[in-house]
Amino acid sequence: MQISSKLFNQQQLKQFTNTTEELQDLQNKIATGENILRASDDPVGAVELSGLNVVKKQIEQFERNTNSANDRLSLLDKNLENLSRVMIRAQELIIQASSDVLGASDREAIALEVDEMKEEVLSLANAQDSNGSYLFSGYKTSTIPFVKDITGAINYKGDRGISSLSISESRVMETTLDGGTLFQSVKNPSGDNVSVFQMLEDISYSIRSASSGVNAVKATGVAELTFENKNPGTWTFDLKGNLGTATITTEITGEDPSEFIKQINLSSTGVTASLNPDGKTIKLTDSVNGPMEISNLSVYGIDKAQKNPTSFLHVQPTDGSGNNIGGIQKLFDNNQLPSKQIDNIASTQVHISNNRGEIGARTNSLMRQTELLANRRLGVEKNISDLNDADLAALVTNLQSMLTSMQASQQSFVKISQLNLFDYLR
Repeated sequence: MQISSKLFNQQQLKQFTNTTEELQDLQNKIATGENILRASDDPVGAVELSGLNVVKKQIEQFERNTNSANDRLSLLDKNLENLSRVMIRAQELIIQASSDVLGASDREAIALEVDEMKEEVLSLANAQDSNGSYLFSGYKTSTIPFVKDITGAINYKGDRGISSLSISESRVMETTLDGGTLFQSVKNPSGDNVSVFQMLEDISYSIRSASSGVNAVKATGVAELTFENKNPGTWTFDLKGNLGTATITTEITGEDPSEFIKQINLSSTGVTASLNPDGKTIKLTDSVNGPMEISNLSVYGIDKAQKNPTSFLHVQPTDGSGNNIGGIQKLFDNNQLPSKQIDNIASTQVHISNNRGEIGARTNSLMRQTELLANRRLGVEKNISDLNDADLAALVTNLQSMLTSMQASQQSFVKISQLNLFDYLR
């Protein structure tokens, strides 16, 4: 078999090309530090590496979701902490306003601060996260949740949805609270749902009316009772006399006091009632000329404090001759009393604490999940490293060996290619 110079050159060039490609592969592996650059480098390992990279990306997404959830929960907790501080301050103001030494102007100044606190709570209720999403609007994250109408009433525009994020293949974490329940469904001591905004408004109204009303009307021996009735229906109050205390319940439809007189005389408290000649005033008399007290007034249709009380009792203590002793005492519905608002604030504090406790539980769970995800990611990264990290020492040694071999081959090729038949004919 004869080999021509052309064929010899072609074979050598092809060999040099293959060697150069191998050198390039080695250099790429050394540069990237990776052992598998193409699936052909290790078909089985490439499939396994692809699966590991998918798992790693999933874990990294779960970690991002966990961080995002933690940020939102931290923001929620901060807002609830501020809300709790507002309630504490409101309680302080109610106690301060209940002092008998304060006048109407002093109480007005306190009520104005409460009005500002209502605006502060509205701002907290409309809080947004770093992405501009509203925290308390449910699934309507782009809709402002609480809006004040032209009458000053605050209405909820969100829904009852609770946003969540996936933090593992089988678990989601709730990252918001139901704004409607949080701000508008506080269980008061009576078991009724009360809005935080309405509660602050009640506080403001009760502070303003505290100067003209009392927690209980008191007299000794004789007193005259009249009433203002703009809420026809059932009236209930406690009457205390020398024989004990009874709850008086009457159905009042107008200005006729006869039902009051009837029920008081049936109460067996030692207090009797009679109608004065004017046909409107009830005369109360204790059988032993002892102290009398009326408290805990509840008027049908009044379920919150009023800016201007519509239905209440007037009691004027008198002596046996009918001369007035002291001034007229007004007894408003219980919802108008500052003491009632203190009870509501206590319920709100419990309500806030329960929600903060829920957020705290979620946050603690996220901390544990964050640690778990970190451990999982480290395990996957180790498997990827074991499978794909290049042995740089071996690669560099192999590269140097191939470079030396290639240089020798090139030098041999040059010398051989210079030989021809004429060199032997000299």
